[in-house]
Amino acid sequence: MFARPIITPVLVVDQRCELGEGPIWDARTDTLLWLNILHSKLMQYSPSTGENVVHDLSAYADSVSTVVPVEGTASQVVLGVQTGFALYDLATKKFEAHASNGSLHGQYTRMNDGKCDPQGRLWLGSIGRVGPGGADLLPGGASLFCLDGWKSTPCKVLDGVTVSNGITWSADGKTMYYTDSPTFKVDAFDFDGAAPSVAELVSNRRTAFNVCTGFPPVPDGCALDTQGMLWTACFGAGEVRRYDPSSGKLVATVVLPDEAGLETTACAFGGAQLDELYITTAHEFWPADKMAKHPTAGGLYKVPREALAAALGPGVTGVPMHHFKAGGRKSIFSMLGV
Repeated sequence: MFARPIITPVLVVDQRCELGEGPIWDARTDTLLWLNILHSKLMQYSPSTGENVVHDLSAYADSVSTVVPVEGTASQVVLGVQTGFALYDLATKKFEAHASNGSLHGQYTRMNDGKCDPQGRLWLGSIGRVGPGGADLLPGGASLFCLDGWKSTPCKVLDGVTVSNGITWSADGKTMYYTDSPTFKVDAFDFDGAAPSVAELVSNRRTAFNVCTGFPPVPDGCALDTQGMLWTACFGAGEVRRYDPSSGKLVATVVLPDEAGLETTACAFGGAQLDELYITTAHEFWPADKMAKHPTAGGLYKVPREALAAALGPGVTGVPMHHFKAGGRKSIFSMLGV
């Protein structure tokens, strides 16, 4: 009988973020970008030096939940922030909020996970909460938006979402995978990147696979590898699970050590060959005694390339992430005369 590989990661940054999230490899600088959402911290981790540079954006935004490099720039990134979208330059520290911010959702809703599609549009979802103080989830109170270029107006693609989370695209760009965490599953859409309108980009929503039937855990952030397998962080289980989305079969599991706790939030492939898996963790709303039992919760973990190859064989690498096209897809096509 086939034994499903169990993989153990190592701690690389003991940052103790309350809500570590949003990892993405930045090949421009050979660093991993990641976030401490609730404290508005954007971080750059360098595997070669071990340094973790922290950018404090709390003066500009109450939370920062998504980061994606901007195509054609040396140091600019696009962000998901509390009220919407922003641009930030990692070198000059210039911050620019999008003109639509403040009009996309209510007081206690904030932006959450996001990524760019193969054509460079940013897809950014939100998480709905309700008072007092936004303490409770608001079922159906969130949405998924698409931004096609910095000067455009965000388009709402999905409504009735509760916790918009992991989103990614197949290597051929024809399938979009998407997670609304409290549904306990990952969905798939047919994706047509050349569709004439944002509303026509996705169709034929269906369940790709079920992660569980109740909490814990819930599926959170995700990453796709070049063998077509989807790695899904399981918040509440302390795991990242590798699924075959064509069958729903669980084919491998990364199990974090007990000191990391169970709040596994997201994953991303990194390194020059995208042959290492980075994992973010959290300790959201924990009391001091629970934190003492899991002292590295909120840290950044990694499955080194040697461990990944030993468990799964050589050649398992990540599908490269797409960068944001600030000029928008339409402007790129017009320059090409199409």
